[in-house]
Amino acid sequence: MKFLKYKDLKIFNEKLNKDYINYDILIKKIIENKKVLIICGPTCIGKTEIAINLASILKTNIISLDSIQVYKGMNIGTDKYNTEKYGIKQFMVDIINPDKIMTVVEFRDLCRLKIEKYFFSKNKIPVLVGGSGLYIRGTVDNLEFIPKSNPNIRKSLLGKIKKDGLNTFYKKLEKIDKKYASKISKNDERRIIRALEVYKITGKTFSKFQNNWENRESIYKSIFIGIDVDRSILYRKIENRVDRMFDDNLIEEVKNLKNKGYGKSRSLRQAIGYKEVLEYLEGDKSLKECIFEVKKNTKRLAKKQLTWFKADKRINWIRVNNYDNILYSINDIIKIIWKNSINLRG
Repeated sequence: MKFLKYKDLKIFNEKLNKDYINYDILIKKIIENKKVLIICGPTCIGKTEIAINLASILKTNIISLDSIQVYKGMNIGTDKYNTEKYGIKQFMVDIINPDKIMTVVEFRDLCRLKIEKYFFSKNKIPVLVGGSGLYIRGTVDNLEFIPKSNPNIRKSLLGKIKKDGLNTFYKKLEKIDKKYASKISKNDERRIIRALEVYKITGKTFSKFQNNWENRESIYKSIFIGIDVDRSILYRKIENRVDRMFDDNLIEEVKNLKNKGYGKSRSLRQAIGYKEVLEYLEGDKSLKECIFEVKKNTKRLAKKQLTWFKADKRINWIRVNNYDNILYSINDIIKIIWKNSINLRG
């Protein structure tokens, strides 16, 4: 990882002065207005490297918004950084064992607590970094999550549908939530039941939950920085990282987790890098097939992440392959933060 040294920071300060950015005023305004900085983008693009350097410049720490880095022992496959050696503390990493499940709501509540306790109350700037779009929005946006299914309500609805017919319940849905009913087929039993079930549990329509997701409204004064790169470069970085993961003994890491009794856990069975190695260890794939699958699935994930983030118009994009040095990309990120922090309207 490229970590800015004293001589780099000296050049950096000179560049800030040339851009008429006052470092002390910048820090003061971000803290006063309780701004939250979010570094997002696809996997393998170098978000954490940028976040660590940015945190160093802003004299703060970082919060990982990653759905898999919360699990202890899952290090190589998630490319966890030891940020302590750079003098930066990283929150929301190594929180629970892989046999437990941390829901988005649990993650959100804990993360928001950290923002209040370790940043706002200490006059520090929260720098959030991650590629899990759901966890980012869950943490910073004003969202309501659709509740889990209730087996008793579902069983009751299924029994009534058998007795009175699906059309009767589609008409009920039309009365309750005409907007959502118009989007689905009157023969779509699964969606009809789910919409009626949600209404029964919450008293709110399914379309209200959907509208809530479409309205991108943050509970914080958030500044979103998206990290992008040419697709060919990103795919090459993915291939290199996967090769490095296997060189760093990813297989041994998965073996150790399996020996500890985590082999059947959902965290391992669903996480890219871990599920493929488990299949290799169980004899379902050759090592060559395993590595190929990890690369393919990681590229697919990166594409999915980019689609998610590109839909969010709040994000200010930085294309890192346009810079010869990380120093210059961070300088442009600071310009974006300066512009958003001096403008007191938001």
